[in-house]
Amino acid sequence: MTETTQELGVVALITKLEYPQGTDVGKTVGWLVKMMMSGGKSPGFWSGEIIPPDDANKDTVWKLVQRFTTTELAKAWQQSDVRGKLLAELSTSTSGVKVSDELAHFDSTFGNVATAIVTEVKPGMEDAYFAWEEKIQLAQATFPGYRGSYLQPPAPERKGQWATLLRYDKPETLEKWFASPERKALLNEANDIVLATKFQNMSNSFPGWFPVDKEGKGPANYKTAMLVLLGLFPVVMLEIRFLSPLETGWNSSLSSFINLVLSVVATTWGTTPLFIKLFMWWLFPTKENASAIDLKGILIIMGIFAGEIALLWNLIPPKI
Repeated sequence: MTETTQELGVVALITKLEYPQGTDVGKTVGWLVKMMMSGGKSPGFWSGEIIPPDDANKDTVWKLVQRFTTTELAKAWQQSDVRGKLLAELSTSTSGVKVSDELAHFDSTFGNVATAIVTEVKPGMEDAYFAWEEKIQLAQATFPGYRGSYLQPPAPERKGQWATLLRYDKPETLEKWFASPERKALLNEANDIVLATKFQNMSNSFPGWFPVDKEGKGPANYKTAMLVLLGLFPVVMLEIRFLSPLETGWNSSLSSFINLVLSVVATTWGTTPLFIKLFMWWLFPTKENASAIDLKGILIIMGIFAGEIALLWNLIPPKI
């Protein structure tokens, strides 16, 4: 066993579960989920993470990474009666499984596509949420393409808000999970437990700028690119006209950096939020009229592009 303390004092208890070929994977994952959620109630719990085997290397080891704020609190959970009972439960229910522990520094995470989910739990429904979270963690872990999940409890300033990072091998697989009947049924079960759920799909262009729908899917990449360009073009033109003359004689690296900073600020907090609000109907069209709405939005934006070009045509004096 090794012992290393991370910066900020956070240390990980890594539980490795090596099972023989032919073992019921669902039962194995179910135990890991139960162990992760039980650890989430322990003092000092920082985050939990389940990592599946590496199929490419024919690995049979599942990992549960539970991070705690101090080594002492990690050891307290490791030696607790609750965890001991769960280990005993595993040994009696599954034969041939090898369990090992390690206290160590452990950086996450892998997976080709991820979605961040923030779940706000109703006051007084924490136990019900834990039971429900076990169900959905098990369902998504046994769904094809699963590459791990990350669970973090509420921060002091965000009471009741649990954060999950869900990872799959590719966007198509993640979308299949979000559209699956199993997930929809589980979400219906959570209606009396959860106040609100927010998604951020990390595989889309410009993550953090654009919202996602109830299934965690963001707008099409070409739509996000068009709206960003719609706001960025006039900003750049105005900088060339009014800011560049003031930077005469400056080092080109410094002036370019300042211009980019101003462009990013104006686009992030100015034009992009405005255009998102104006074009929500186009970013997330109704399925019945999606094609007609997509075409309408493209034509309107192309018209605005033409208007911007015409309006700014004489802004910058021609070079002689």
